Amino acid sequence: MWQGIFVCDKVYFIEKSYNVCMKTSRKIYAMNLFSNLIFYAPVALLVRTNRGISLSQFFVLQAILSVTCMVCEFPLGVLTDKIGLKKSIVLAQFTMLTARIFLLISNNFMLFAVEALLEGIAFALNSGTISAYIYKLFGDDNYSNNISKFYNWGTIAFIVSTVMFPFINSRWNINALIWVTIIANVIATVISIFIPDADNSIETEEQFDLSKTLKLLVHDKTFRVIVLIVSLFNLSFLLINFFYVKVIIDNGYSENIVSPLILAYSGLQLSQTFIIKYLGEQKAWNKVRLFSVIASLFFAGLCVISGKPVVLLMIILPTILSVLGIFIEKIQNNYIDTIGFKNHRATMLSAFSFFADVFEVVFLLANSYISSFNYKYIFVFIAASLLLSAIMLRNDNAVKSVS
Repeated sequence: MWQGIFVCDKVYFIEKSYNVCMKTSRKIYAMNLFSNLIFYAPVALLVRTNRGISLSQFFVLQAILSVTCMVCEFPLGVLTDKIGLKKSIVLAQFTMLTARIFLLISNNFMLFAVEALLEGIAFALNSGTISAYIYKLFGDDNYSNNISKFYNWGTIAFIVSTVMFPFINSRWNINALIWVTIIANVIATVISIFIPDADNSIETEEQFDLSKTLKLLVHDKTFRVIVLIVSLFNLSFLLINFFYVKVIIDNGYSENIVSPLILAYSGLQLSQTFIIKYLGEQKAWNKVRLFSVIASLFFAGLCVISGKPVVLLMIILPTILSVLGIFIEKIQNNYIDTIGFKNHRATMLSAFSFFADVFEVVFLLANSYISSFNYKYIFVFIAASLLLSAIMLRNDNAVKSVS
């Protein structure tokens, strides 16, 4: 009889925990959905140029955003660890909402610069925070599955806003696109207030000194390898954004198929959750190596294959990279656990982002020279780099021990 009561209590506890997790998941997924409904994205340049911003000023604004992200990475990572992950997420949503409002009212360079600054701060606040939040909330065994679902809702938002863009723009105007985006941002901000706190229990760990820790990280081979992989991953998506149009045109297609192509590969990216569920959460580093090799082959294929097969490669490649990115994030969190800085997870993830940005700048400068010959050389470079990194990691026991 008592055993039956205990079993019932256990079942009730598991069922209650499952329901709490489901409610939590719905809230953070909904927040990501509404925060990624950016209806003016296809005309982001026109929003500025229609109000007197020149093309050169537009690139200056993008530089302000990028520099703000880099400069604020560490300070806001430290702030996040002090105030808590949830408060940082709410602050990021509110800051982005403020940036959108500035975008609506801006009519000169200075106001647009403030908007870019606020947007950069919001990105820096979110950098690593969401990853840390989901990792602490769901744990190592359920991280990849839940973070992939979280990203899927962002992809759904992108698809919805892209499909609705022509209808809103033709019926009203560009300002209406910003207004609808602001409304979605308000909803995302409100939802963020009601997401639960992650587990903020403080665990015993080595005393944390930021400057000393950074010096140790720079000299740690595992850290450098992970930063390299993160940089190559970021650069891979940059190549897709910059050069897919060029690949389309070079293969005899009209640039008009770019939008359907983007929607097609975005739709396919939704399958990443099923791929990750099939592969499982264990041995993440082996999966990073596997998908690095696959991505390398796809980039090489874009250089040597022509015609319809190229379009198929272009549709599949972003999904390959998305799955790779999720397992990279898991390894970053595993590494933080291994070195004993769980209570400074946001700061450590900011360190990964910062050094990856530095590597990325080096890669971009190198590729700016390579691209002067032929853009396909950049694809060859990234393919070779991904393949080389996978080969380097094959027998690296120190790296494999973190996942």
